[in-house]
Amino acid sequence: MAQAAREMGMPEGFDAPRVDPANARTYDFRTGSELSREALSQLRLHCDRLATALGRIVTAYLDSASRFEVTAAGGQTLEDFLADLDMGSVLGLVQVAPALPQVVWQIGRELVGPIVGRMLGGPPETVDRPATPLEAALLKRFTQEMLDIWATTWERLARRQPVVAEMLTDAAQLQGKVREGETVRVAMAAEIAGVSGEMNICLPVSVVQHLVAEGDDGPSRSQVDDRRLRTAGERIVVPVSVRVHEMKMPMSEVMKLGPGDVIPLGKPVGEPMTVAVRGRRKFLAETGVMDGRLAARVIGPIGERKT
Repeated sequence: MAQAAREMGMPEGFDAPRVDPANARTYDFRTGSELSREALSQLRLHCDRLATALGRIVTAYLDSASRFEVTAAGGQTLEDFLADLDMGSVLGLVQVAPALPQVVWQIGRELVGPIVGRMLGGPPETVDRPATPLEAALLKRFTQEMLDIWATTWERLARRQPVVAEMLTDAAQLQGKVREGETVRVAMAAEIAGVSGEMNICLPVSVVQHLVAEGDDGPSRSQVDDRRLRTAGERIVVPVSVRVHEMKMPMSEVMKLGPGDVIPLGKPVGEPMTVAVRGRRKFLAETGVMDGRLAARVIGPIGERKT
């Protein structure tokens, strides 16, 4: 040690600091980061799998065409990540494990309206204000759905059962909730119901190191477990309504209605009913009885009925 110190030009008697191997942290001098390039590459593969799965399942979940694509993945401090956020973003705090710092899942301002609107069965309206508590609750549920989808494609993540702990509508609310430090930012371009925006996943380096196995080449796109993805999709619950007929009446006539009054629908008795999924007309059905209860038997999709 003394010889090495002399060769480096250090004074006699200099003692190099001792490092406990048990507490040493990996540092990749090629990237200037505590996360190796190999680990970052594996994380990118897992995120690409997430984007592929989200495009398929979110399309069914929101009943609107959706597309996701990972555009970048690299190191960034939490402070810089927050400085880059646009006003109106909603932040989900994700707990992966009790001993690990939380992951921040950001939903861009442009996507808030489309997601909330489609979850409520309405159009993808624009939201130019901070999200309301109701909207934040819906976005929390949506973010949890995305996490559950990710877990079906990543076994190491699934074992930790990640949970959305809280949704924040202002980056200032992160004060005291998330520790600053080196993170990995995964940028994802998204298009939902014809509206483009972005999502960002900010993962602390320590979380990535626990989720990615060093020396593992990571999954390939061809290894996506379609059966598990289908199972996740089958758990999605959507509202279904059966409509006999719709009509408009003047308010003056509505106020006069009482028990025993008859409202003529103006629709032939033999005409089929309409089955709506998330408020959208999808199928034609005819009335019937099953197990002593009124039922509807699907005839076929709207637009394909034979005349």
